[in-house]
Amino acid sequence: MNVYRFSNYRTPSSPLAKLGLALVGIALLALSFLVGIVFIAIAAGLAILGAIGFSIRNWLTRGRDSEKSADDVLEVEYRVVDRDPRR
Repeated sequence: MNVYRFSNYRTPSSPLAKLGLALVGIALLALSFLVGIVFIAIAAGLAILGAIGFSIRNWLTRGRDSEKSADDVLEVEYRVVDRDPRR
């Protein structure tokens, strides 16, 4: 059964046309590779900026956390209750 019976695509018979199509294919591959690199660079840049932002926030609030934690200490008394009455 001829699968390509309804397709209008035919490989070009001219060597110049084949070379042109090969160059177009290589150009598309290179362009998609470069676009991918740009997106990866943007994502990495945003991740680095986010890490820098979190580091600066932690650095600026480092002194406040130690003062706050001293006031937030709770002192409690507790008694251990044995759940097994046979002991």
